[in-house]
Amino acid sequence: MAGRHKIVMKIAITGAQGVGKTTLARQINKDYPDLKILPEAARLAKEAGYGIDHTSTAETELWLIAKQIELESMANKWIADRCGIDLLAYIQHLFSAESTLIEFATKTLVPRFNDYDLVLYLPGGEFAIEDDGVRTTDVKFQQAVDQRIKDILEKHKVPFVQIVGSPEERLLKVKSLFKNLL
Repeated sequence: MAGRHKIVMKIAITGAQGVGKTTLARQINKDYPDLKILPEAARLAKEAGYGIDHTSTAETELWLIAKQIELESMANKWIADRCGIDLLAYIQHLFSAESTLIEFATKTLVPRFNDYDLVLYLPGGEFAIEDDGVRTTDVKFQQAVDQRIKDILEKHKVPFVQIVGSPEERLLKVKSLFKNLL
């Protein structure tokens, strides 16, 4: 990523549930208010009556794919605390026997990874998973999804920056990245 010299407008934060994506997105938005935070498709799905995580269905995942594409197409400058990368990871994990769904999701989502100007990867295991009433607090589930995300980033050669540390340290690292990219 060091050689890229372009204005960052579409920032995808990827990681399993409970790794601090929303916290980081809000911190970035506070310091860079022109970067709009995209609504989280999974939370919109739950509000629409769909089951998520362990209770998700193939129908839910198709809805999520369409909604994620819609959300990412709406604005020019944004931060997404959920993106196509982790959506694909959840589909691969939850529907490993559904080859047609995985193939469709892969063909639909992977080409869109190139639209991200910056991908920030937040690994699992840094914090306890906060029970917010929406996400699962299952650590083994988090670890499995985290591994899928790493596999997707590697397999599809997605340029990314791993961000670790306390919330404050993470924000400082992102600001440092922005100095080089903005």
